[in-house]
Amino acid sequence: MGAVVSITDFIRDRARFYNCPVCGRSLKGCEVQVLSHEDERFHLQVTCAQCQVTFIVVLAIAGGAVDEIETSIPEPAEEPVAVAEPISVDEILDLHLYLKTFQGTLTELIHQHDHSRG
Repeated sequence: MGAVVSITDFIRDRARFYNCPVCGRSLKGCEVQVLSHEDERFHLQVTCAQCQVTFIVVLAIAGGAVDEIETSIPEPAEEPVAVAEPISVDEILDLHLYLKTFQGTLTELIHQHDHSRG
């Protein structure tokens, strides 16, 4: 039988498996505040403990899991969740320069790099 834990404690504990979208460091020790909660959907305000950036996260939890989270501490995950690297400043600049000279529709832009189409 596990100890009682709130959804914010659970999310704060799991945050160590994710990286800040700005500084790229672990979100371990971040501040979490629930802004709103409807059924299994939470809107959270997260503040990185490293760079102090604040961002909003929408979290959807499968039906019934919220009650389980709020009644006991789950076993730790064996493997950390893979997190995509944040978009770099260079990537944003490259995209900006590419789009600055692009002439065409959004559909043409999307299909331009789709090599699977014949």
